[in-house]
Amino acid sequence: MTKWEGKKVTILGLGKSGVAAARRLVPLKALVTVSEALSEDKLDPEALSHLKALKVTLEVGGHTLTSLEGCDLLVVSPGVHLDIPIILEAKKRNIPVISEIELGCRFIHKPIIAVTGTNGKTTTASLLGEFLSAAGKKVMVAGNIGFPLVEVNDADLDFIVLEISSYQLETIVTFRPWISILLNLTEDHIERHRSIEEYAAAKARIFLNQKKNDYVIYNAEDELVSRIVTKAEARQISFSVKRPFLDPKNIKIPGEHNLQNSLAAAQAALICGVPQKTIDEVLQTFSGVEHRIEFVTEKKGIKFYNDSKGTNPDSTIVALKSLYQKGKNIIVILGGRDKGGDLTDLVHLVGDAAKKVVLIGEASERFHKELKKDGYKDVVLAGNFKEAVNTSYKLARSGDIVLLSPACASFDMFKNFEERGKTFKDLVSALPT
Repeated sequence: MTKWEGKKVTILGLGKSGVAAARRLVPLKALVTVSEALSEDKLDPEALSHLKALKVTLEVGGHTLTSLEGCDLLVVSPGVHLDIPIILEAKKRNIPVISEIELGCRFIHKPIIAVTGTNGKTTTASLLGEFLSAAGKKVMVAGNIGFPLVEVNDADLDFIVLEISSYQLETIVTFRPWISILLNLTEDHIERHRSIEEYAAAKARIFLNQKKNDYVIYNAEDELVSRIVTKAEARQISFSVKRPFLDPKNIKIPGEHNLQNSLAAAQAALICGVPQKTIDEVLQTFSGVEHRIEFVTEKKGIKFYNDSKGTNPDSTIVALKSLYQKGKNIIVILGGRDKGGDLTDLVHLVGDAAKKVVLIGEASERFHKELKKDGYKDVVLAGNFKEAVNTSYKLARSGDIVLLSPACASFDMFKNFEERGKTFKDLVSALPT
């Protein structure tokens, strides 16, 4: 008999992490209910098929109080807001509410290295995984990067590297990384966290349960990060581009932001016993991650870059600065589902770097208004994503760059930023030469 046998667990959200949680708990003889707000016709058929095969109790088209009857534990998927009625009712009934990350950590025995921050999480986590693998360590890179922690079997692993979002950290209880990495904090997810202070508080939960023999690696150049880590009990190790212990010339991925990411990942790797020589060798070959300032192709002298992972204004600013040389030679595709962040710095930079702006999605009206207010007039409104790509190509000339870096979430048009990036690459590939 397992400790889960007979326990009633309700999972909110039928996304990747929700399905993974069900797959973990059903074989342990937990009584699993999965509740999803969307109707069945809007759900992934493969995910539905998995759950039906597991014979869980399935509720779609809304969360009802029936799913809380006799419930011992509520597992919340990252995309589910914590102020919806079903969760507020669960808290009234003293039902524990946890994230899939919290559930997953209860099955883990090997050291966890957790990476969070507004930007650079995926690059840093992926790079750290490369450092550890190159040193002969057995490692799994998981979490928000695409592979749920609850599915990780760590029996043959040395380390687990996790990319962690603020959403996942909101509902942790015992989650305790051996090493936590805090990269940066800028305004993001304000539609959910309401203020930068609330957002920072969610991020700070990454070191909530760390002890004196744990580590927190943080960016000394980020004032907000430097302030919140003073509350950490773990040993604090800073990194700074002003005091790099790596030679920037040996780092293949361009940009100061990637120097920050490399410093953070290298510092963690050194703690894990990776030799400096191995770190240097990996940095010379690591070419970055998909959907983050990713070079796609060149057609008629026009270069195309996929930065679909640019889901907030600060991330798009980084992309523009990385590609901007002199003169306005960038056609940038902006828009999607608005996260409510301040656009002031972004529209100023667009004025310097962008030859044209092509707007898409729900945020088009707000972005257009902000650009116009800043005196920028070279704006085209696209009716759909394909039109945006085709229009950008028509507007570009040899020597120009077409950059998809939306500064918005993808959910108004796509399942996720990965689907948006892949669609962009497919559409670019189909453009005539």
